[in-house]
Amino acid sequence: MTHIVAGPQGSEARQSRLARIMALVTLAGIVFAVAGTLWVWTDRALVETLLAPQFGLAGRAVTVTPMVQLAGLALSAPPLALLIYMLLQARAVFRGFAVGMRFTDLVATRVSRIGLILVAKGLLAPLWRAAAGVVLTLGNPPGQKILAISISSDDVLWAIVGALLVAIGWTLREAARIAEENASFV
Repeated sequence: MTHIVAGPQGSEARQSRLARIMALVTLAGIVFAVAGTLWVWTDRALVETLLAPQFGLAGRAVTVTPMVQLAGLALSAPPLALLIYMLLQARAVFRGFAVGMRFTDLVATRVSRIGLILVAKGLLAPLWRAAAGVVLTLGNPPGQKILAISISSDDVLWAIVGALLVAIGWTLREAARIAEENASFV
């Protein structure tokens, strides 16, 4: 009985397939992020039950008016734009992997960009939550307006993971340089 063992070519084919799937997943992530943001901010009940607790307003009175919803959408635009940019960078990395681009300066740059975006998310998320909390309580009567600033362990974790990806990007850049140097000797 003959057994076929998947060698490097079989492994590369599997990696390329997985990379193509992940490129599609990142595209789906972009669509869901945009649709989800629009859906949540246009549904008053979701703003009150889903978003308010995330902004430190659980059990507090919030006033959800059309103006608050528009302000919320506007406030969500910068983090949503960062998420979309990050997913586009990840998609480009996966598409490169699908065609065999592994140790290149471009991959290193994109991984570093993803890391920088995660660092920015970790640092800016408390400010965005605080601003959203102000927006949600702006229509409340005097004495019931709230500014809640909180730093969660998730914020710190995002910043650390982002910094790690930046460092991996530096390492990939050096690996790409060495691979290019070795290729020139052959």
